[in-house]
Amino acid sequence: MAINLNGVIAALPTPFNQSGEVDHEKLKSNLDIWNGTDLIGYLVLGSTGEFPHLTPDEKIAVMETVRDSIPPDKILLMGTGELSTRHTIEMTQRAHDFGADAAVIITPFYYKKVLHDEELEAHYLRIADSSPIPILLYTIPQFAGVYLMPETIARLAEHHNIIGLKESSGDLPQLKEIFRELKTPDFSVLLGAPGILTEGLEAGAAGAVLAVASLAPNACVAADHAFRHGNFERAETLQRQLTALAKATAGGGVGRLKAALDRVGLYGYLARSPLPSPTATEREDIERAIAESGLFSRSEDGTLWIETENRYTAEAGYSNHD
Repeated sequence: MAINLNGVIAALPTPFNQSGEVDHEKLKSNLDIWNGTDLIGYLVLGSTGEFPHLTPDEKIAVMETVRDSIPPDKILLMGTGELSTRHTIEMTQRAHDFGADAAVIITPFYYKKVLHDEELEAHYLRIADSSPIPILLYTIPQFAGVYLMPETIARLAEHHNIIGLKESSGDLPQLKEIFRELKTPDFSVLLGAPGILTEGLEAGAAGAVLAVASLAPNACVAADHAFRHGNFERAETLQRQLTALAKATAGGGVGRLKAALDRVGLYGYLARSPLPSPTATEREDIERAIAESGLFSRSEDGTLWIETENRYTAEAGYSNHD
């Protein structure tokens, strides 16, 4: 069954409690809020989810909690990339067991000096051959330090079980080169950077997987819908607002994103060590970015910021369900 990836998917953080353990109840309460938006789905255990810092058992527990906490009409992508092909295959099987619609698999990154595109292509093909669910390639060179060449992506796209790419470099020329190489029309490219949202959609991207969508889901959905309905000026305005917000929050690391979530009525708390927590000055910057984004208003008691709902779609003349 084909998966429709046209829309905005939120890359979700993994919440921890004061003891540093995964807080499944807070994850459920966050999902209750996100489920009330028009996000088409979620990515768990991605970079925003701190997947390198979770044990296999913790990852499996997160998979179970999320699957049990979201409605069936939301797409569920699970990050299953490990450093070895064998372990990635095993984790992808577990993602299938817990109801993932597809697996998102990062390029192996530790032995990057000896892992060239030939080895990476073979890695992905072995996983795709054995996976019971479709897979998406995942490139985020600013973290992993690894690029996949566009021609390698194009060859992998011809495999029936490789359905897409999460392209998080934010490199628009690289993205356009990928589209020039692709020969598979049903291969979905998902953007990972809000700064090229409208340009990426215009180039041919199916949708986006964004960390900032966990913070401002309605605005992200509205930007996507405005573009698809031809309201390009509104889409570009929202893109600028979201890009500035993301730069001050998600772009500054998971710790900053989590601090921002705490300010908008969600649970963020701390990233897992050694990721840093924002300083007092950085928290002031986060507060200022939320205020200046134009995407939030103060709660009645003045303690939180509440995302402005319906304003974006009302101005554009359509609803989020169009």
